[in-house]
Amino acid sequence: MALFVTKDGKRKSPMVLTVFFAALLDCLVFTAAYVLLTDPLHRLLPFESSMLENMLHGTLISLAGTAVCCLLFLLPDKRIVPYGFAGLPVVTLMCVAAATQLAPEQRSLMIYLTLLYTLLPVLVGNLVSWTLYYRFWRGKRRMRSF
Repeated sequence: MALFVTKDGKRKSPMVLTVFFAALLDCLVFTAAYVLLTDPLHRLLPFESSMLENMLHGTLISLAGTAVCCLLFLLPDKRIVPYGFAGLPVVTLMCVAAATQLAPEQRSLMIYLTLLYTLLPVLVGNLVSWTLYYRFWRGKRRMRSF
């Protein structure tokens, strides 16, 4: 069984590989967004409650990262963006599964940090990308097929 060719000699769709790399690109964009925006947001929008500050800043950073990642909608195949964002929960679950292998005192901290930095980007990114995809491109593709 070949990686890129079927038994009949036809070329396989590279969608799975493309979506995998889109999910990795999304992770890099969100990491860069957190690195670049955490300190300026902390100086501009300080709060007494650290939980409220984490939620608000995480949401703003997630929106900024999602906006950058949605630039992939400029590619010809519009499915890459929502499918890439659908891969982010898998990455989060892989990090949580890896954290379960740590010592108990380190495990809770690692799971907390993983969910702190990935939960909002996963939720915001999937919500925005799937909404945009269904709203603008899914219906147009069906209309053309008639």
